[in-house]
Amino acid sequence: MHTVILGNGILAASIAFRLTQRLAARDRITVIGRRSRPGSATLAAAAMLNSFAEVEVGSLKSELDRYRFELSRAAARMWPQFEKQMAEAGAALPAGGGVEYGTYVINNAAADDLDDENFDAIVTALREFGEPFEPVAPRDIPNYMPQQRRRAGRAVHIPGEGWINPRLVMERLDAVLARHPQVSLVDDTARSLVRQAQKIGAVKTESGQSIAGDSFVLATGATASDVLRESTLGIKVQRVFYGVGVSLEIKSRDFPHKKCVRTPNRGLACGLYSVPYFTGGAPTDHILVGASNFISPAPYAYGRLTSVDTLLRGAIEQLNANFYRADLVRVNVGWRPTSLDTYPLLGRSSIDNLIIATGTKRDGFHLAPLISEKIIAMLFGEPLDKDFARFAPERAPIRSLSRAEAIDKAVRHLISASYQHGFTPSRSRMPDQIAQLHRDDLERLHDKVGAHDWGIPPEMLDMYRYGHTGA
Repeated sequence: MHTVILGNGILAASIAFRLTQRLAARDRITVIGRRSRPGSATLAAAAMLNSFAEVEVGSLKSELDRYRFELSRAAARMWPQFEKQMAEAGAALPAGGGVEYGTYVINNAAADDLDDENFDAIVTALREFGEPFEPVAPRDIPNYMPQQRRRAGRAVHIPGEGWINPRLVMERLDAVLARHPQVSLVDDTARSLVRQAQKIGAVKTESGQSIAGDSFVLATGATASDVLRESTLGIKVQRVFYGVGVSLEIKSRDFPHKKCVRTPNRGLACGLYSVPYFTGGAPTDHILVGASNFISPAPYAYGRLTSVDTLLRGAIEQLNANFYRADLVRVNVGWRPTSLDTYPLLGRSSIDNLIIATGTKRDGFHLAPLISEKIIAMLFGEPLDKDFARFAPERAPIRSLSRAEAIDKAVRHLISASYQHGFTPSRSRMPDQIAQLHRDDLERLHDKVGAHDWGIPPEMLDMYRYGHTGA
């Protein structure tokens, strides 16, 4: 059996790694992806293993969202064992480079009261699911020294939520795969799939190679729709967009981090965070600050100045005023694969030997141990829980929000985003007036696209507005 994996991000590499543990003597694996990994969401990530810290108001309302949350919790618990398996395969991370724990969530006044509501939602979820946490005085958070006007009024410590350096993990997975005698790594870009009768027969690459195989896994992240568009497969998979995000690696010699410090999700993104960024050598004075986000139908090679500016200001004003003396080591740009309905696309397609794994948005790294385990089960025809099939790649878009819910949520997030970017209203009814302008605009947009009994996910507003919703 020859399994060809398109892509070499965390999902693709994790799938290949798990598959090496089950290969028969004559089995082979080919992994196709540029060694430089342009636009890699994995390499731009902080790799926060956060489930509860990502909870928002209403995010656990539906049965499907609660199931996705349970998958997130399960994946977080799998990371220590997954790391151990890498070590047993001869790819141990350096001391201090593995999974670390301890996340502080702060509730400050740098945005608007959506932060307060999301902070409350996090605490409610922690209590509901019995997850250990403790309220803490913000002044007691290690290395948390914000400017006075941006200090937090509340904070909680979640000891069971952690982080890991994704660059070190990818280095170790690459090392395991590179030296495995049954694995071939192809430094190229998958361009299209070639269908032969009822099956996929080969992959065409950018350089003109044709790579034949028996089973194929499409795990190229945000470029998955580009590959499908270049192929003639006769299947319909909703579009995957580029969730363009920027993170900053800084070196803070005098003020190194010991724990993850972050806000709740806010304004169409994951909020502001800072994470210790162990680089394989002492001292541990590198920190990753993130993250921005905007949805695009096309890739962006570079970070926008407004994204970099917002993160730099946020780090200095809201996390540690002494970061103004830190060195800027690297600006990372990653393309988070975001589906039209914002839910993952995971499962076997109607073409027998094609499995699709993308659309994980900003959860791909976190979910990698779990998703890779599920994909391996699919490859071997093993049973899966029936709920997982709800993420099938050829499904119709999931409409999880009503029109009214979507518009209410979008207005709140748009206003929150404005405050994050320096909005200071005049002493008048301006905030209410702007909220009404947003609401009127969103009502017209929903009418324009025929969204009468369903709502547009707030992240996707511009994609619907400018007609980018087709495959």
